[in-house]
Amino acid sequence: MMKNIITGTDSYKVGHWNQYVPGTEVVYSYFEARTGAKFSYTVFFGLQYLLMEYLEGQVVTRCKIEQAAELFEKHFGNPNMFNRAMWEHILNEHGGCLPVRIKAVPEGTPVPNSNVLMVVENTDPACYPLTNHLETLLSHVWYPSTVATLSRKVKELQKRFLVETASTMDGLPFMLHDFGFRGTSSTESAGIGGAGHLVNYMGTDTVKAIETAMEYYEADVCAFSVPATEHSVMTAMGPEGEVEIVERLLKEYPTGILSVVADSYNIYDFCEFIVGYKFRDQILERDGKFVIRPDSGDPVATVLKMLDVLSHKFECRANEKGYFVLPDQIRILWGDGLDYDKIYDILLAAKEAGWSAENFATFGMGGGLLQKVNRDTQRFAFKCCAMKRNGEWHDIYKEPLDKTKVSKKGRLALQKPVGAHGNGFETVREELVTDDECDWLVPVFENGKILKKYTFDDVRKRAEVI
Repeated sequence: MMKNIITGTDSYKVGHWNQYVPGTEVVYSYFEARTGAKFSYTVFFGLQYLLMEYLEGQVVTRCKIEQAAELFEKHFGNPNMFNRAMWEHILNEHGGCLPVRIKAVPEGTPVPNSNVLMVVENTDPACYPLTNHLETLLSHVWYPSTVATLSRKVKELQKRFLVETASTMDGLPFMLHDFGFRGTSSTESAGIGGAGHLVNYMGTDTVKAIETAMEYYEADVCAFSVPATEHSVMTAMGPEGEVEIVERLLKEYPTGILSVVADSYNIYDFCEFIVGYKFRDQILERDGKFVIRPDSGDPVATVLKMLDVLSHKFECRANEKGYFVLPDQIRILWGDGLDYDKIYDILLAAKEAGWSAENFATFGMGGGLLQKVNRDTQRFAFKCCAMKRNGEWHDIYKEPLDKTKVSKKGRLALQKPVGAHGNGFETVREELVTDDECDWLVPVFENGKILKKYTFDDVRKRAEVI
């Protein structure tokens, strides 16, 4: 399918060119996560992908103008809705490159909500409708930003429980694993959303996420996985053949991590008889971890009973914080139907029962990570906040009865107050910033050219949970 920036917008925006106040020269808009979002801050990520994929270089051509003109005439039943003159101007005067300037917070930065994350303005007065024409596409940054935010919040949660109950933090970078590829709406979603998760973690089964980070953020292979079974493997010989299958797996993978789905029939029998009796010694002698993965049932009740069953078959130790830990060769992975709250419930229940969080090799999230989010999760909005008309700037804002939707006024900057630490930011009017270096909004795009690119290592360092 041809990518056409002219048609890549909401229908109603096509007619806005003749609705603006006469004399309009510049439309200046901003993007934020509003008050009332699920999480108190937002990790900004994914704009670079959108710029490289959709806005960089010549994106307006004769063919695309004609295609848009034909489509919109039929779509509206009116040949005069389409602003052909502006797109002809972009093609003829700018070589098909978009006369627009974008500034944004460095990718990977966690920013408290109700702060500006990105500003957009046209650079050619003849193209004032272009700014908000691009709202539709640029707003898509909500998705990778939301996944990156959710993923980071889970990491903060896991770190807290590890600090409280574990003797090591070594497993944290792998403690949330992306199982979401099959549950996403598209391959593109899997790639950019999965990359949002990899901002914080190093474990994934969404290969497209790795490829996205490599292609758009100069990453190397930046995430890893392990040998793991599924039910088609474990049920291939029926209930009576499950033991034989596990025996073959242990021979095939004598070292390293081996993840085995264990609830094809009876998860507790699997823990007691197959893991705790039949292959107990072999598992304890492995140079690696045998990870038991339940895939059904209530996560809290199932995990607690699994730990109890295993504790009767293996000698567990108490770590220096007084919490029990299974032998190093055995760990648990829960990967069914998880979200932030359920991970909290599992870790809390385990702690209250005296178990360390280090008993969990990882948690697998699929749809809960990549699909059960939307633009309202973090309440993202793209709003005009200033216009230049006849050479004079005007503040533009809305102030509805719902005060959570009051928008910002004027040209904006993002800065840290003197003495602020961590992610302490505030949005101020641009004219109040005396030093450009104090403004965290970095020019990233202007007139078809990307001005600043970030590596995936850059992004990860900014998002790091300290």
